[in-house]
Amino acid sequence: MSKVIGIVSEGPTDYLVLKAVIDKITGESNRYLSLQPERDMLGRFGNGWKGVWRWCKETESVNTLMKEIQPQIDAIVIQMDGDVIRKEKEAHCLCDSTSCEQKGKVFPLYCDKHGDDCPVIIPCVSHKDGIEGTMMHGEKLISSVLDAEDMSNIAITIPCDSTDAWVVAAYDGFDDIETHEDPWKTIIAKKKEYHGIRVRGDKKNVHTYAIFSDKVAESWGEVTQRCRSAKKLEQEVKRFFDI
Repeated sequence: MSKVIGIVSEGPTDYLVLKAVIDKITGESNRYLSLQPERDMLGRFGNGWKGVWRWCKETESVNTLMKEIQPQIDAIVIQMDGDVIRKEKEAHCLCDSTSCEQKGKVFPLYCDKHGDDCPVIIPCVSHKDGIEGTMMHGEKLISSVLDAEDMSNIAITIPCDSTDAWVVAAYDGFDDIETHEDPWKTIIAKKKEYHGIRVRGDKKNVHTYAIFSDKVAESWGEVTQRCRSAKKLEQEVKRFFDI
């Protein structure tokens, strides 16, 4: 039976991928609501990974929200790319190895000391290396601030290095694609066309990503074999769909 799925994502291209693959996993044409970012990208949380983290921090009682919104939301998927863990100092403010007078007093995104004098050291030694460590740290960042008493119908997905890696896995079949940094820049947008599809440099657009999303869904079995983050999302979706 189809469900109403709320999606919290970094942007509209990630939203397209998540919709396509969830329908593929469930075998249903589900209904989707973009909770974050707002469609005009001008909401109070902004967009990108910071918008996702702010939404999680500032949204009160997510379980109540799911019931109050009409149509009522059956499940929520929250996405933040793994490259955040690789390169953003704010993601490591609360790590055990970080010593800072602001630690625990100021939410990392509200701190104004992330310049050269910031004590955060990347790569961080407080969590495991590799894909599993990245996913675990990203999930912890989100779940630790999320106001949700019941996580049974909430899934957190941390595509590594980004959802672009799932695209490359679908088209090119790279087994180690999750270890590649910035696959959009280094692979997909390296030339003017990617597998015959026009790519406009560093700028992603929903028209191009609609094509990519269909390919990811079509090749989802191969994507989950090559991307542990994709496999983890599949397991989470099957859990709250009881598949």
